[in-house]
Amino acid sequence: MTPSLSRSLILSAGALALIAGVTFGILHFAPAHPLLLFVSIALAFVVIAIVGGRGPGLAGVGFGAIALAFALPGEGLAVPDPTNALGLIATVMLGLLVSWFAGRAKREHELLTGELRFAQAGQARYTALLRELSHRLANDLSMLVSAATMTARQSSTPETAAAIDSIVSRMVVLGRVYQRLRIDEATSERVDLSAFLGNLCDDMRLTRFNMRPISLRFEADKCAVPLSQAVIVGLITNELLTNIAKHSYPDDRPGNVAVRLRPHPFRPDAMQLTVSDDGIGLTATPVNEGHMGQRLIAALASQLGGDIALARREGRTIATLHFPLGSGRYDGSIADDAP
Repeated sequence: MTPSLSRSLILSAGALALIAGVTFGILHFAPAHPLLLFVSIALAFVVIAIVGGRGPGLAGVGFGAIALAFALPGEGLAVPDPTNALGLIATVMLGLLVSWFAGRAKREHELLTGELRFAQAGQARYTALLRELSHRLANDLSMLVSAATMTARQSSTPETAAAIDSIVSRMVVLGRVYQRLRIDEATSERVDLSAFLGNLCDDMRLTRFNMRPISLRFEADKCAVPLSQAVIVGLITNELLTNIAKHSYPDDRPGNVAVRLRPHPFRPDAMQLTVSDDGIGLTATPVNEGHMGQRLIAALASQLGGDIALARREGRTIATLHFPLGSGRYDGSIADDAP
């Protein structure tokens, strides 16, 4: 006997017991009130159909019809009173209708359950593939970074080495996307931009600002953005911090660098990123390299649908990026400071 058949038989037996109990209870406590008997049997039909489904519901309706016919005044199954006969018919019809709806609802529930299981299995396969893809991309980027670094070291000219080093730093930012972003964020296609930029600043402290008397401070409101947007903002931040590390503090002079991510002061649907330093200023960057870096930053800002501006105020060089937030959101603030 299959489990489903066994369950159906148990529920049918329970339905018969419920109908019998309701019938004998009403006949014992209120034998002169057939309307109460009809209502009680109808409620029993509803309970049986909801709990057991169509099969036990039909079994309960059949047994209930017989129990009503015997319980109502008359000989045997005959119900001579027209009012009682109509009540019997109405009660049986209600039981049949409820049983039909219960069976239909059960079938729809089984179909939806099957579709949900299929979707969950597909999501699990998608997550596994995405994890594998992220792992492979991270490995491939690491190999490219290693190869490019070796090439830069073997380069015969400082200009070539600097150009390769600049490309390597941008590939490292892309590698962070696959190394640091959690897999649940990637599957939802949204990432915490504040956490991502905080990790980027941590890496900058260990690489570009390591063993130098420069403080890099990071402040940000928590902000969730699409993955593609996080990558571009990360590339812009990396480019600005790399330029600062290379040109703003010659001769190991001390200084302070700040990265801040805030809501736009006038637009509720946009964010503002500022990268500032108290170094020697915009003129520190060589002309060709500076123009190339500025063109790259402007192109990346354009991809965001935003704009970026450079200014020198009160002894500080300030780069301000405005970009639309879209369906992102911000909530609360965090701050990190390390010398």
